Amino acid sequence: MRTGRIMVISLLFSILFFLGCTERVEEESGNKQHMLNELKIGTGWDATRPGDYEPFGMWEPACLIYESLVNLDEDCRPVPCLADKWEVSDDGLVYTFSLHKGIRFHDGTPFNANAVKINFERLGGKNWQALKRVVKQIKVRDEFTVQFVLSRPDPLFFMHLAGSGCGIVAPGAIEAKISNNKSGGLSMPGATRIKPEAKEMKDKAKSYVVTKAIGTGPYKWDEESYRRGKSFSVVRNDDYWQDKPVFKKITWVVIPDPSARTIALESGEIEMTGQSPNASLTEENIIALKRNDKIRLSKANNWGARLVIVNHKRPPFDNINVRRALRYAIDYNGLQTVFGELATVCPGPFGPNTPFTDPAVKLPQYNPEKTEAILDQEGLLDTNGDGFREYNGKTIEIGILTSKNTAMGVLLCEYLEKVGIKARLRPKESGVIFQVLDQMDYDIAVDPNIPSFYLDLYDTFHSRGRWSIHLDNPKIDKLLDWYMVCSDYERFKQLSKQIQEEIHKQAVILFAINESKLAAYHKELGEFVFPPEEWVGALQEIWRIK
Repeated sequence: MRTGRIMVISLLFSILFFLGCTERVEEESGNKQHMLNELKIGTGWDATRPGDYEPFGMWEPACLIYESLVNLDEDCRPVPCLADKWEVSDDGLVYTFSLHKGIRFHDGTPFNANAVKINFERLGGKNWQALKRVVKQIKVRDEFTVQFVLSRPDPLFFMHLAGSGCGIVAPGAIEAKISNNKSGGLSMPGATRIKPEAKEMKDKAKSYVVTKAIGTGPYKWDEESYRRGKSFSVVRNDDYWQDKPVFKKITWVVIPDPSARTIALESGEIEMTGQSPNASLTEENIIALKRNDKIRLSKANNWGARLVIVNHKRPPFDNINVRRALRYAIDYNGLQTVFGELATVCPGPFGPNTPFTDPAVKLPQYNPEKTEAILDQEGLLDTNGDGFREYNGKTIEIGILTSKNTAMGVLLCEYLEKVGIKARLRPKESGVIFQVLDQMDYDIAVDPNIPSFYLDLYDTFHSRGRWSIHLDNPKIDKLLDWYMVCSDYERFKQLSKQIQEEIHKQAVILFAINESKLAAYHKELGEFVFPPEEWVGALQEIWRIK
């Protein structure tokens, strides 16, 4: 009897265990099916612009609606997208693209060479800005062959071309902006007849806007479900020219507070967040999510970095030894602890993992005693015993230019005051920072967002660069002149590293902050991998995630 009861109890436990497992399997299967029907992504704010659906302006959904001629692999080399293949002339001035045949825009119109030409000519002022500076002419050779003719070789040509801003829009969705004359062009008082050349000038002077989000991508913009500031969606393009996209619909839910987004992720209200700058998480959020065995985190480095720079033209930092001394005053490990998973402290100017980053450029070891010894040697002494050093008879009191996020600036003040330099914060709005930098009206600038996003050293470090920090170094200028016309990939890498070493010698960069790309999502989603391109286009490959 006892044996029989044991067998019955064991059987009941087995049945209950089996039912529990079945319920879990059914629950997981149901969750996965729900996700396949509609993937919900939490974002911090709605960056779309009603009435203007240009690729760069749409941010998160843009990479699923629009496609570029090429994408990039991990080595920043071009791989096919809308273009199957291409040829580059020996002098690096002519790029000839053979386009993929049979592709149609979401409105049913064909994708062809003329569509590429129209995009470049009409949207060049916004989306194609970087290429507009070097492309002299774009030619349609035949229906599926387009040529870009450059005024000079550009080693960054493919990197710019692969960006989300160069996504191809259906020509029918690009319309002239309404101006004071109803035709959308320039009014010409007194003109009764427009000569052909005048008409061409008139057409070129027109301003264009993308009035509908129509691309060739795996998803279509869902205008009907759009709720400004609350949610926006894309729906599957069942006529997509590549494989069938996994999700029927992808919806972004706007949840401004990152902690609220973390709770929404854990509760199942959303399935993903953190995959774009608009949806970034805090270190506390990440710690909480790491404890959840249903959540997976994917991390990658950006290309560019935010530089912390010293004004090399303002005393006493016009002394290169003083600038070098400051590097030893900073506890980089302490900074890294503060940033945690959110960023990597690196020597700059690039992120630590690009194909062009020079591994020979390293951060120095924290050694405040060495800083003090160098400053003493350079005559920056504390003669009155108040704990702060003097220069030309006056206490050194410096301003640290920073944006609204002042945490890093506060730490920097602490490090500098330990070695006898009085420091205070000078917070400025982001829009003002570039003006202050250009006028060299700072001592140290923290987090100024100096762009190296597209691995472009010229604009920041050449004396004639758009965002120049006025190094005015003839050797660096000469290297950068070669760098900007180099058409050989390996030579370009070599020049890039040589330039980084020369910049490092000048000690104008104290350190750099490379913000992490960090996505948090339900494990049922599979494994999300960031593409090697810009963070804005992080979801480029999610349509075929396993």
